[in-house]
Amino acid sequence: MDFDLNNEGRVALRKPIEGRLAAAVLVISIALPALAAEAPPLFEPRHMLHEGRPEMGTLALEAKPVITKANALLLAAERHGKGVTCARQALNELRWRINSTTDAASARVTLERLKRALTDVASPHGGDANILPQDAEGSYGGCDGEWFLKLGDSGDELLDPRGWRGKLPPRFLDRVATPASLSAYLAKIVVSDPEAEGVDHRKELNVSTGVLSRLVLRGGVSDYFTNPEFKTAFTAFLESWQDPITGFFGEWYLDHGHLIKTSDLSVTFHMARYTKGRIGHWPELIDTLLAIKDRPYPQGWLDSDGMTNHNNYDVAELFSLGWSHMREDQRAATRIEIRRMLDWALNHSIRADGEITPTAAAEPLGDMYYFAAAFLDTIGYFDERKRFWTDEDFPQAERLRMALEAKVRLMAADAPFTGATLSRLTAPEAHENVTLAPVPGTLARLSATVVLPISGKMDAHPSAVSHDSADLRVGGMDRVRAEEPFP
Repeated sequence: MDFDLNNEGRVALRKPIEGRLAAAVLVISIALPALAAEAPPLFEPRHMLHEGRPEMGTLALEAKPVITKANALLLAAERHGKGVTCARQALNELRWRINSTTDAASARVTLERLKRALTDVASPHGGDANILPQDAEGSYGGCDGEWFLKLGDSGDELLDPRGWRGKLPPRFLDRVATPASLSAYLAKIVVSDPEAEGVDHRKELNVSTGVLSRLVLRGGVSDYFTNPEFKTAFTAFLESWQDPITGFFGEWYLDHGHLIKTSDLSVTFHMARYTKGRIGHWPELIDTLLAIKDRPYPQGWLDSDGMTNHNNYDVAELFSLGWSHMREDQRAATRIEIRRMLDWALNHSIRADGEITPTAAAEPLGDMYYFAAAFLDTIGYFDERKRFWTDEDFPQAERLRMALEAKVRLMAADAPFTGATLSRLTAPEAHENVTLAPVPGTLARLSATVVLPISGKMDAHPSAVSHDSADLRVGGMDRVRAEEPFP
């Protein structure tokens, strides 16, 4: 039963798998990359989860009015400066369970938890907050029921440049506390077998790699990930994961003996950004990025109602990081697309008084302002020193920057994204050490044959080696991502 109201009827790209390795590893061999002249075929894993399983469809219909109520209630509370993090965590988890699992019983438990959280938010004496107390394992995801969600909702604290400041140590990281356990975890979530497992790991992959990549590449936190072997293991995983044909990263799916690699905008953005552009296959990545512009997120740029500042920011950041690697025809196309995204932002999303029009993604207030500011900042709208794509002048930019800043300063100081958004809106003359171009170069190449413990199967179309989620929406209301908690 297909209960998503925005079914795009996607096409699968199937790659036959041959052979099994005794050590249960996936072998990826280097092959000559090919330019992605056309967009890669789309793959929709939903049918693998929900065909013949009507229970989740029934629950989704029951949950829809609750989700609609939650979207309105939580946004209104945030506009009044009220903390709603527990309710947001329950809502985020409910969407994931409905869209990405077959476990209707756990989804129903989460639905009831959301209802209680919404009652608390509506009460003048409610106890919700912007920052929740640590749970017993030290995470800040006290209202989350899954480990990866706790990881994502502890991202700000884990990535605090001052170090871990929680009273309790982050013991929830124990499950990935060795290079071997980290590699095993990544290998598990990069490949989904929805029919056999009843879960699509795509959101978990995006959330977890978005936090773990930064922890590892920054040298660790609170005695976790400090061993240099973590960087070695993660770099090997990253290089083996990138598709040389498309240049993209994404979830891989097993479908009746075929391995299907998806090209995921958000995941690719995260991996490119958090490595500061030090990935391979940039020309192929840019070709693919341009080719998927009219396709649905996450294998394209568009949400159910069209453009969003969130997706446009991801695209703009990839353009910025890839600029020095582009051919001239790619640069010409990039200029056109950035101008198109900017026109949409200024004419359809961001008002002159700094108010932002909500979209069907139903993002939290902090997300709405952060991603609008991040898009404009990335393309250099406020600061000509960052304007890598054009020498055009934007005389209204300072007035809009001040209007957006005024709106953000009305938010609670400890609300999600407030500090990060104000940083994006810093006046140009206050910026120091502005980076004019991404650091060139790529991660070191692996040897001709790389062994990677991913699926226990062998890709018969071997890859050369060198990033809140495509949660399938219930009525287009999904808060899709919370994967960049510390920009």
